Amino acid sequence: MTGTTGTGTTATAGVRSFLSGVLVLLAVLAAVVTVPARYAEHTLLDTDAYVAATAPLADEITTQDAVAEVLTGAVVGRIDSGALAGALRPVIGEVADAFVRSDAFAPAWQEATRQGHAAAVAVLRDESDLVDAADGVVTLPLDPFLEAVGQALRDRGLPVPEGFADTGADVVLYASEDLATAQSAVATLDRWTPWALPATVLLAVLAALVARPGRRLGTVAVTGVATAVAMLVLLVLLPEAVRTVFAGVDVGSAGRPVLDDTVDALLVPLRTQLWWAFGVAAAVGVGAGVAGAVVRSMRLRRDRHDGRMSG
Repeated sequence: MTGTTGTGTTATAGVRSFLSGVLVLLAVLAAVVTVPARYAEHTLLDTDAYVAATAPLADEITTQDAVAEVLTGAVVGRIDSGALAGALRPVIGEVADAFVRSDAFAPAWQEATRQGHAAAVAVLRDESDLVDAADGVVTLPLDPFLEAVGQALRDRGLPVPEGFADTGADVVLYASEDLATAQSAVATLDRWTPWALPATVLLAVLAALVARPGRRLGTVAVTGVATAVAMLVLLVLLPEAVRTVFAGVDVGSAGRPVLDDTVDALLVPLRTQLWWAFGVAAAVGVGAGVAGAVVRSMRLRRDRHDGRMSG
């Protein structure tokens, strides 16, 4: 009977160790999915967070040059006479360049970014009637900039009509033939992201509870350390993957510098979130490991004390 009981206990312990290991693996995989998903939901798809992340781009020379070039072309295109437009192009370019270097550019940039991002998110969430999923685009509206440039040109006595900025003009930052796929991905994010973090924590807790008594703190330590290592891997691979994806996007010569700077700006909060996840996971892993070592040490001293008392 004793042998049978011992065999059954060993088998049960083996099953618990196996199940605990599987749950640890699932918890780490869930964490690997959770951090990018929450970043996408709360940064890429949140207009306020997106505007905050990209606001510093207004001070970048590449952004200013790109916007000045596009503005010059848009203003020239709005002047009826081709000969007059050609003659005025240097003056228009000078005014556009002065505008993007002025203090008025930053608020106009943020307003344009807000309008463009809100429209893009509406398209991605299939809440817009203006863009068809088959040929969707993400654009930066020029109206907030055109009004300022138009007023500066009028101040110089140039023939710029009132309502000049109400053109609906824009510059294409992103054009996609697979917008339907992107809409499906965003719908999945919206549906599952709120559950991602609770699911990760639940899997980690279950892994510890299923583990054999005496190994639960060790299981927590393994889960924390493995998750921390996974975050370090994401810190290396994910930004490069994002850059690779956007490197193949056709945005034209004017949009490319802006898009590259935008990607760099948006990678800052991604790295911040990954470092936070790494720090939390590492703290949990190291803390549980130290706690486990202390518990084992106390248990060993107690056993030795009991042994001496028995002797």
